[in-house]
Amino acid sequence: MGKRIRKKDNRGMTLVEIIIVLALMTVIAGLTGYGLSLISNKPVQECTKKIEIALNRNRTNSMGKKEAWLEFYVKDGRITVLEHTLSGRAGATPLDTETTIGDRDVNLRFTYSDGSVVLLDGTHRRIAFARDSGALVGDESGRVCTKIEIFKGTYSSSGYKQTINLIPLTGKVTVE
Repeated sequence: MGKRIRKKDNRGMTLVEIIIVLALMTVIAGLTGYGLSLISNKPVQECTKKIEIALNRNRTNSMGKKEAWLEFYVKDGRITVLEHTLSGRAGATPLDTETTIGDRDVNLRFTYSDGSVVLLDGTHRRIAFARDSGALVGDESGRVCTKIEIFKGTYSSSGYKQTINLIPLTGKVTVE
């Protein structure tokens, strides 16, 4: 009777076509991820982690029979930390390690024990720990840094920021 003959020309996609489509999708996903990371808060989080590590390392060094302190400043538009370490031995040479810890758009804001708040600018901001107890030591004017706020762009109380709290009596470092 009336049987229809079906054509068998539809063979689907070849392996080469599938590989090309997957490669294009991977490139598009990678570019999208990179674009999103530029507008995300990743630089603030990375800078916070690096500052926390530097503070804890410096506190440990200062309690290990060494004199140690940190200096934060802006170099070439980026946040930089200089770690000073002096051995307790007479005649030992100081060890200074400079590390860039922030992207160009990341900024720091320091809060001190007297209530003053200072943005990191051209001046160096020093944080030091006592050798015997690990407690925070005041700067030249006797002020002790109690909080460091890390943010992107200009400061806004409602904008995204991360806060590092420093407990003056113990030198403990906590991140919010």
